[in-house]
Amino acid sequence: MTTPIFIDTDPGIDDAAAISIALNHPEIDVKMITTVHGNVNIDKTTRNALQLKAFFESDVPVHRGAVAPLINAPIDASHVHGETGMGGYELPEPSPELLASNRAIEAMRETVLESDEPITLVPIGPLTNIALLFKTYPEVKSNIKAIVLMGGSAGRGNVTPAAEFNIYCDPEAADIVFKAGLPITMVGLDVARGASLSSTAINELKSINQTTHMLYHMFNHYHGDEFDTGIAVY
Repeated sequence: MTTPIFIDTDPGIDDAAAISIALNHPEIDVKMITTVHGNVNIDKTTRNALQLKAFFESDVPVHRGAVAPLINAPIDASHVHGETGMGGYELPEPSPELLASNRAIEAMRETVLESDEPITLVPIGPLTNIALLFKTYPEVKSNIKAIVLMGGSAGRGNVTPAAEFNIYCDPEAADIVFKAGLPITMVGLDVARGASLSSTAINELKSINQTTHMLYHMFNHYHGDEFDTGIAVY
């Protein structure tokens, strides 16, 4: 039995790791990947998602989403994830034909309403696309099982002392999503930082397979100065 999900993402090194796991997990059925502004701009997050699709030879459709937050100007985290968002790791340039023609919220609406099984939304970037989906097509909520999101914090933030990046990027969108009346599992910064790799595990990544080799080099950009003691994946 698999769980059908949508991944809404702004890859990003940590998101690249999440996508890698989800696409290869036997109990997860990724129905689509939608991109959003965030760690880098929408052109780059979409390119990165398409590169990962090609890398894994996946047939999961990728749909381009929101360019900017609902109200504020976009910010990014290229100082953390590198200019491309992938920590300088070079994947082959994806074919433009890999990008699905319809935009994110239209694709999500169509697939949710046609699905025989309720969909779980997994937004791991700013919540702009999900907020736009609920405001534009509120009828989709009847066939959404839950939202499992990466964002927020029960402790300190990573942009300000109180604010975590994904929520900080579009707080108005987050407000809409948290008030949508759906079950939400929030994987906050305090939880995500507990997902750690030991120095032994990090070094083993180099030679297991192509995927782990890619993640090793991305993590090296992300937290390379901490490799000797282990790293937090987020």
